[in-house]
Amino acid sequence: MARDDGNLPEAVPSTLPQTYYSDQLPQVVESTTPDKWRHPQFASYTPSPPFIPPTEDRKILGLRRTTFFLSLALAVLIVFGIALGAGLGIGLRRQNNSGNTNSSGAETSSTTSPPSISTTSTSTPASTSTACNPARTAAITNGDFEAGGETSGDIRPWYIPELVAPATYEILNVNGTNVFRAICNSDLEHGAYTKVKLAQELRTCPGTDYDFEFRHNFLPGNNRNAYIVVFIDGNEVANIRAGPNDWVTYRGNFTSKSGNYSTLLQVDFAPVDFDSQEFFVDDFEITPA
Repeated sequence: MARDDGNLPEAVPSTLPQTYYSDQLPQVVESTTPDKWRHPQFASYTPSPPFIPPTEDRKILGLRRTTFFLSLALAVLIVFGIALGAGLGIGLRRQNNSGNTNSSGAETSSTTSPPSISTTSTSTPASTSTACNPARTAAITNGDFEAGGETSGDIRPWYIPELVAPATYEILNVNGTNVFRAICNSDLEHGAYTKVKLAQELRTCPGTDYDFEFRHNFLPGNNRNAYIVVFIDGNEVANIRAGPNDWVTYRGNFTSKSGNYSTLLQVDFAPVDFDSQEFFVDDFEITPA
């Protein structure tokens, strides 16, 4: 049987993608960024930080703040010093003016006494009789402090017109006899002056001369800033500075006021300069001269 070639299928060109094999494909090359180009003259140049202008200092009254405040502090110190000096000067002047002159008839110390506050008595006549006999009238009572006794502490007719704390007083028995003891302790809280004042209204005749005496002692005895100051009717008649630690007798005199039948005797015990001191007195005697 003969082959019929006219009935064979035809070869049709394909439109599908074809696989291509070749070793000549382009290569993937890594991308590199070239360095920034610099001129060789500026290869090591580093830019400077930006310029910041300095802040302007604030001023007061045309001066720098530090100078102004230093000047102000100095001015305040100068004003304070002037005020302090003026105050001290006025205080010292008042103290000097407050001192009383010593009576010419009394035995007084040659040193200057501390300022004392004198007390002027309002006299009450002890007798209205016009015939006053000084020899028959005892001017002082309980001058030896024996009347009240040590335990009772009674000092009448003596009395304490003023006591500046922390000072105090007592009746003390020394070698069998009573004495008056003033204890003046000073401290910063109460100031440089502490004081005990002892007083008695004397029975005197008008315009009469009297002698007086008493014994005294200081403990410690070497404190030159301790004084016993005696006043008659507010006038200073004795100023006794601390001496040896021993009993000493002081003698003086005074004239009673005309028209008065009583005279105020006052004894001040006063240490100064923040010193503490003990004072002892005894055996007061007042007799017509």
